[in-house]
Amino acid sequence: MYLREKEGTLDTHSQIVRINSRFGLHMRPAAEISKVASNFDAIVVFYKGVRIAHAHSVVEMLMLGAFHGDELKMTSVGSDAKEALKAIADLLADYSDDQSPQDIDSEAA
Repeated sequence: MYLREKEGTLDTHSQIVRINSRFGLHMRPAAEISKVASNFDAIVVFYKGVRIAHAHSVVEMLMLGAFHGDELKMTSVGSDAKEALKAIADLLADYSDDQSPQDIDSEAA
């Protein structure tokens, strides 16, 4: 991904987000985050302690081991940095009422 330079500098923004999903940051929200992140001219990185994950990488996000209630720092660099953070923070907030895998299986039947 190439970032467009904006007047010689790139915008950088940070935000703390809480994992509200009772199942933590698992495959579904990680895949959605990756999809949303790809729509912006920005690089978004999550930090949990010493662990780092790029929002474009589902595997890296899963490796963070982010559980319910964990707070992650998100930093974004690029011309769409602020918009990318807001979109991802909104997405994470929407995952607060996840269904369990058993609930999903019973609905499909």
